[in-house]
Amino acid sequence: MRRMVRSEGYARARLINALIFAALGAAICYRTVAAARLSLTALPGVVLGLALIGLAVVRFRAYARTKRS
Repeated sequence: MRRMVRSEGYARARLINALIFAALGAAICYRTVAAARLSLTALPGVVLGLALIGLAVVRFRAYARTKRS
């Protein structure tokens, strides 16, 4: 199992997953702000979108770290 998790193919799959998370997070933030105009009702949607973008950043950093080593 460790060999598969450290493989380049697995790292590439996680990178693609990060791209999807970033796109979904940006879309959620945009649609929420466009519909609710930054009111308190928009807060859960914006937080969810930012959480997905944050997860994508973590995955990008992990991919960069595996590419260096």
